[in-house]
This record gives sequence, C-alpha cells and structure tokens, in this order.
Amino acid sequence: KSACADCKVLMGGMASATNGLKEFFEPVMKNLGGKYFDIFDYHCYGDKDGWKKCGNLATEIKKTFPGYDFDIWLSETGTLSGAIRNASGEKISKNQTEKDQAESLVKFYIYPLSKDVKKVFWAWGILEGFGEEGDTLFNKTGLIYDGQDLDDLGFGVKKLSYYTYKKMVEALEGSDWDNIETIQEQGGIYVYKFMKEGKPIWVAWNDNDAEKEITIFGINSPSVKITEAVPNYETGKEVMDYNTAFPQKNQSVENGKIKIELKDIPVFVE
Repeated sequence: KSACADCKVLMGGMASATNGLKEFFEPVMKNLGGKYFDIFDYHCYGDKDGWKKCGNLATEIKKTFPGYDFDIWLSETGTLSGAIRNASGEKISKNQTEKDQAESLVKFYIYPLSKDVKKVFWAWGILEGFGEEGDTLFNKTGLIYDGQDLDDLGFGVKKLSYYTYKKMVEALEGSDWDNIETIQEQGGIYVYKFMKEGKPIWVAWNDNDAEKEITIFGINSPSVKITEAVPNYETGKEVMDYNTAFPQKNQSVENGKIKIELKDIPVFVE
C-alpha cells in the first residue's frame, strides 16, 4: 500500500472452509485492523450440489468480520464431469454427467453472486488439466476436454458446460452486479432478478426432485423469452448448432405475471 496506494490488494485465498476462517483469518484480520487489503478471497469446490456451500461461506465471512470494508472474491470454484479415480483406476467419487456439471455451473456463479461476492472464477480455466497425474478433481473441472483420463471424449471437444457458460455470459453480461435481487430461496426454489440496460432478467431453478410451478411478478412487457441454460443433449460433442441447442419458448404475460413449470435445469427469463 505504501508503494501503490491505489492498487487493490487481494488477501491470499482461504482454502479451508472448516477451520481457516476462525483459526487463521480472524486473528490476521484483527492484527491488521482491517487495513492494507481490499479484497477477501476464498476457494470453494464441490460436487453438483456444492454451490450452496460456496455461497453460504461468503455469508459466513461477512458475519465473521462485521464492519470491515472489503470486497469478497471467489477466485477458485468448480465441479467436475466424470469421476475421480485412484491410481488403480477405481472410482472414489460418484460419477457426474456433463449435464450435471452444466446445470451446476450456473448455480456456482449465481448463488455466490447473490450473496455479494463480486467476482467468481471457474478453475482451472476453460481447458481441462491442472497438471496432476490421474483422474483428480482439479484435472476435470474444465469446460473442454484435454484428451486425458478415462471419461475423456477427445482433446478440444467442448462439454455442455462450455455452451452453458457462453449462454450465461450472453444473457447476463452488462448487468448491474451490485443490485442482484433475491426473489425466492425457499422450498427448493431459487429465483434471482438482474437488471441489464434497464431491463429485468430472471434466473431460476428448482432443487426438488419433482417439477414445481412458480410465478414471476412485475413484468412490464406483453411476453417473455424463456431459455433453458443447458443444451438439449447428453454431451457437448452432440452440439452441432449453438443457436438451436437450447430449448426456448416465448410465453405471454397476463396481468404482469407468468407461471412456469420449473425443472432442475436453470432458466433465463427475459
């Protein structure tokens, strides 16, 4: 800070969710008096349901340091497609399909962002491969296959999650990230409202086993476009035309509201 008062200083990422917050970061923050850094960073991975833990951890960070003036970044997060295996090739985790990963990717972003996380970084990048030997978690979180390991469909083959990420960026880029409105987080239903260039966009998903009907209110247009966030295929290798890969429909608005039969696949409502 003495060398560059305007530089944004990011604290080394908290990688231990169980004890790192209380045992290490709380005394460090106390000794610093909340000064000298601008961004509190944490890392969080998991299976397809790990997004809940990752978002709730941001809430825990804010509760632990009330009154401190810093942004929160999630600089490492992700979930895999395929399975983790030991050196003998035996599975030591449940298998996750490409569809599991793609559905979860949206949740790994939207849920932490709704908890006031300012930036979320998918690790390790777009192409698979962390550099470890074998079918490890970090080697398989990428959105494009690297040609290695047992679940691989070939170097350069894009997963469903690649197309989902692209669709999410197209839908939400340019939104007012400081004013994400949580509409619902109960009964297994999650609905969030974004504002992009003065127009609302809702992101919603259903965490229940069965479909649920939801109602979205406050729509000031005669119709909406509803787009599922995951291409209608089992693997990304099957996607031949990005523009037609996502189930999409237009729905009329009645009295400023719509009803949607919501499944586990997140949807964008524009």
